[in-house]
Amino acid sequence: MPTVEVRPFEPGDETAIARLSAVVRWPSLTDPAVVLRVCEAPGSVAFVAVTDDVLVGWAQALGDGVLQSHLSFLAVHPDHRRRGIGRLLVVVTFQATATARIDLVTLDAESFYESFAHRRMLGYRLYPGV
Repeated sequence: MPTVEVRPFEPGDETAIARLSAVVRWPSLTDPAVVLRVCEAPGSVAFVAVTDDVLVGWAQALGDGVLQSHLSFLAVHPDHRRRGIGRLLVVVTFQATATARIDLVTLDAESFYESFAHRRMLGYRLYPGV
């Protein structure tokens, strides 16, 4: 099995992340310029997982550096899932936030996140104009 390198996001990774976002059907992140802005936003930490010089996963979180952070994005290419890459990205990203807890919203990955120590809570995603 090929080794996986997890490293901080670097400018230049945004194109591969945009391609991965298209594969996992995240249309809001298919523009490399948007990905770059997300990964370089104030308070943002972002990491990529690379195997054989191919980006196979990424994660991004925002945090206050003390108590609270939010795992905003986590994606692993479908051909590379169930190998521990997602878990590694979550752990590294969480550690980089230097916060006591991390919240997230998911639509279809409950069994993955339930494998971590957690407390299930009700949440909402709000949009402009409400």
